[in-house]
Amino acid sequence: MNREQIDAYLLRWDADGFNQRQTRRMHTRPARALKQNGRPNDAGGVRQRLNGIVRKTPQAMVRISGGGRGMRRIRAHLDYISRHGQLPLEDQDGERYVGKDDLAWLGYAWQNGGTPIPDESGRREALNIVLSMPAGTDAQSLQRAARDFAREEFSGHQYAMALHTYLDDPAKEPSPHPHVHLCVKIADEEGRRLNPRKEDLRRWRERFAGRLHERGIDAAASSRLERFQPKRGTSQGLHHLQARGAALFSGTTKADRAALHEHSRRHEAAMLHRYASIARILASADDASDRLLAVGLVNLCQRAMGLPVERERAASHERQLRER
Repeated sequence: MNREQIDAYLLRWDADGFNQRQTRRMHTRPARALKQNGRPNDAGGVRQRLNGIVRKTPQAMVRISGGGRGMRRIRAHLDYISRHGQLPLEDQDGERYVGKDDLAWLGYAWQNGGTPIPDESGRREALNIVLSMPAGTDAQSLQRAARDFAREEFSGHQYAMALHTYLDDPAKEPSPHPHVHLCVKIADEEGRRLNPRKEDLRRWRERFAGRLHERGIDAAASSRLERFQPKRGTSQGLHHLQARGAALFSGTTKADRAALHEHSRRHEAAMLHRYASIARILASADDASDRLLAVGLVNLCQRAMGLPVERERAASHERQLRER
């Protein structure tokens, strides 16, 4: 099957999607014809995403960590991410703020610029976002990618960001993962407010991964289900509770857990079926790289089902021969 035919199948397969239910989009800026459901709308982009899943490319992480209800809490967060003024903050105009005096001026500009923010508020006035990558990622390139991401997604909003690295973070236990704390004022210059939904978070991850790729960092933004990794990591709050030795109780019953397991099993089965369908198409391609991608997808499905892949079978057979 020639390249053009394979491209058509890939685009059709991607358009069908899996669990790509549309949700109400948050307001950031006028929508651009850049991505479909936050994904590259060309066959090359589909190949790139599938190759990233097969090769276990490091995942770009975008996480909402909270948001201040009033200027008092926003100032406290800006103080926290700047490590009390020891690390520089950078705003939407590229201006840098270092030290207590600069932080005080930044807080004044946030409280009185654009849509005013009261000291205490009954609603969230800022959005705290963390952009991160695994240890070993070039921190300066990550910071540039975060800058590009924020400029695109939050045009018209005031925001401030701080880079944290293991070597530069003065915290007692700095994270080995380089990351950027991004604090965004929810109301833009015209008073329109951000309201992120699940689909927006997905788009943010994929756009951030794209900006990382442009900066020379290999990054992907696939879902846990697409990678057959249904278990989530420990949340930051739960991690701190465990560190303090707090007693933790699960509010779910045995029946609840069984229902969740069955729900997850059905979704995994659907994902296996989807991968199998596109692997069959790619296996018939004239292009050797597409056929290699088909093999990778088959191996991914075999691992997900607990079956050894061909190379693993060969290695196991070789070990058995040596042991005889």
